[in-house]
Amino acid sequence: DGIEHDGFRVIELHEVLAELEKESPEFAQVVRYRYFLGLSLDEIAPLMDTSSSTLSRRWTFARAWLVDRLGA
Repeated sequence: DGIEHDGFRVIELHEVLAELEKESPEFAQVVRYRYFLGLSLDEIAPLMDTSSSTLSRRWTFARAWLVDRLGA
């Protein structure tokens, strides 16, 4: 995944995720569904009323953005 799951990284992820939410709430929501709830893009699509392909692009961007900010 590129993002560690230990306690300290989760706290850091939460802080960086708050930054992403200010820039793009939709991208941050995809991360929350994927990372914290473990949902697939197909499961998230109806929750966010969007297509899996759109979510895939959002997830790819958001994940890269977070990895860049976390220095992972």
